[in-house]
Amino acid sequence: MYRLNPITNELEEVLETSFYKTELKERQHIEEWIRKNPEVLGEDLLVIGHEYDQFEVNERLDLLALDREGNLVIIEVKRDTTGSNVDYQALKYASYCARLTPQDILNIYVDYLRVHTLEIDAKDSMLEFLNLDSDEELNTILNNNQRIIIVGKEIDKRILSVCTWLYEKNIDIKCITIKPYKIDNHIIIDTNQIIPPYKLEDYYISKKAVAKERQIRIDQSVTEFLQRVSDFINSKTDYRVRYGGKRDYFGGRQFLGLPWYFIFAYKKKDNIATMFIESDKEQGVELIKKASEKIDELRNLLGHEVELTRGTRNTELFKLIVKVNFNQDQSIDSCVEQFTTAFVRYKKFLEQIV
Repeated sequence: MYRLNPITNELEEVLETSFYKTELKERQHIEEWIRKNPEVLGEDLLVIGHEYDQFEVNERLDLLALDREGNLVIIEVKRDTTGSNVDYQALKYASYCARLTPQDILNIYVDYLRVHTLEIDAKDSMLEFLNLDSDEELNTILNNNQRIIIVGKEIDKRILSVCTWLYEKNIDIKCITIKPYKIDNHIIIDTNQIIPPYKLEDYYISKKAVAKERQIRIDQSVTEFLQRVSDFINSKTDYRVRYGGKRDYFGGRQFLGLPWYFIFAYKKKDNIATMFIESDKEQGVELIKKASEKIDELRNLLGHEVELTRGTRNTELFKLIVKVNFNQDQSIDSCVEQFTTAFVRYKKFLEQIV
């Protein structure tokens, strides 16, 4: 690294130093830089945990984050040289984190916000970061995969070899150097992603995207049904939804200004479409329970099965589910009309309850 001397028009070398010499600490400084500005790692991350140590074993994870896909990102930081076992350490943490449920992740984030006295609603923050509208979407997208980022001034050659091999085997792992340079009385910090190299990463990301697209491809009739339901709701009612076309469900916005969200789904193999209102907030749950007191009236109004259920992973979540059964030979026009008619009636019923 060089700086230009404008007087002599010469490049002057900027000398690399070490965190040890500059008395910069791993926890108090480097982790704090990343915690407050995770973009220094070259991507959008939401830090949800710092020095997390609530595993069954007595070990501490430096930083835990979410990426834009809802994957957990384990960030291991070493002040100067990483040493030869940080890869194993990071893999251990990734295996521990693979068992975390969406509720576990939310609890970790709540504790993190409390410790750092951040006046932020944990769930709303995650929904906003992931660009989601409902708890159902959040529960579906969270922690489908785990990623690793190793950060240090120098990455041990043995670590580089292992990480390269892991990345080529589709384990999402990065090695990023973070180096201090001294200019007069100032410290300049430079970061550089060395594994995978950016061009190689672009190749692998494209390759993985193709594989993922193949995995999430759904029946065309499901896509058409849900798209037509979405179009009807947005054009014929005052409620608003969004369907991306790649899943067998979609969610809507907050309903009636309350902590309620509609979710719509279609399981082609069962020939059943469902719609339900859900909430895990006290006000929303109370109103759902109030509506369920008239569940027989709602069944008669809709002519479909209705049930009150409780979340399995998040036991504070309640849903009032309407199940619409279709005949095997029923046309898609008829299915859409039957389902949207039920939605209009269900929506009106809930509005009257409120």
